[in-house]
Amino acid sequence: MIPSRYLTTCDDDNSRVAMILGGDQRPLRGESTILIYFQLRGFQCTSAVHCAVETGFRHFDTAYYYENEKDVGEALRTQIKMGNISRENIFLTTKLWNTHHDPRDVRRICEQQLKLLGFTYIDLYLLHFPVGYKHMCDEILKPMSDGKLQTTDVDYIDTWNAMEELVKLGMVRSIGLSNFNMEQVQRVIQCSSSKPVVNQVEVWPGFLQKDLVDYCRYNGIVVTAYSPFGQPNRENHSPTYFFSEGMKRLVKKYKKTSGQIVLRFLVDYGVVPIPKAANPLHISQNLNIFDFKLDDSDTRALLGIKPKKRIVKYDIVKEHPFYPFERDEESQYQDVNNLQNVPLAREQRESTLNDDDQRGE
Repeated sequence: MIPSRYLTTCDDDNSRVAMILGGDQRPLRGESTILIYFQLRGFQCTSAVHCAVETGFRHFDTAYYYENEKDVGEALRTQIKMGNISRENIFLTTKLWNTHHDPRDVRRICEQQLKLLGFTYIDLYLLHFPVGYKHMCDEILKPMSDGKLQTTDVDYIDTWNAMEELVKLGMVRSIGLSNFNMEQVQRVIQCSSSKPVVNQVEVWPGFLQKDLVDYCRYNGIVVTAYSPFGQPNRENHSPTYFFSEGMKRLVKKYKKTSGQIVLRFLVDYGVVPIPKAANPLHISQNLNIFDFKLDDSDTRALLGIKPKKRIVKYDIVKEHPFYPFERDEESQYQDVNNLQNVPLAREQRESTLNDDDQRGE
């Protein structure tokens, strides 16, 4: 398999604009990674891509399910024509959707995605979810019957093997997984000729999935973290940590936004956060996180946030044998990092990032 390329920061540039390392190079310890993804459509999507390129982003994450591959590709190709970037300096990730798990569909749909994107190859192609859905037509993404989602018994190993053929054909440079648990990742490794280069999963302060992240790191698999902020909702002040007095203290201390502090924390935690952003200010802020570093005590405070519930659950297919998440939700909310009892500095004891008692969560 042609190895994936990874996004890192350029240490000899004061602006810390992101760049891509090619070939067999991987980020060295201490180098930082971040990318941007889009679940936007139309003008909002193309505008965000243009802004992201001009800001310095070079790694873009989309998916067939987002229904915006055409928009992302159009904006990137325009940036190339304008001379602002070259195809070789773009790292493009997209995904194989659940309705296309049948090995006979994999090449066909990938060719369609390439046409939508307007490129001759994809840098990283992810298997979006281990559970396959019944294919009715390419436009129906969630086939329903009598109120139930129609799934298939296609083995994700067979789907993965078909994806390996795409690498041999040069249609994609590397392949990976998304929403796979530890046992499923291990099965892919054992039952195929190539190892996933990436596993894209939900990770945010309070839901760090330490065991899975450590397992992937041990096996040389990069973890990309979606929903890196925990999907903040200002109306109900959730997740609690994001709006806590402790976070306000960090914002004041580092002169950074809550989002920038979380992204910096996740980069140091060893994952690649993928923040969604459409606002030009937010896009710029999401990349401007390499000019500061959290103190050890503040890192421990974020690590010690009381474990929260998973946001993305796919409950509609929880009875399927390939469902990747815990069916008994309560069983997974143990202290994944065993850092709850780490002594905190005085100011942290007075105002921690866990304001559950005050906010009723």
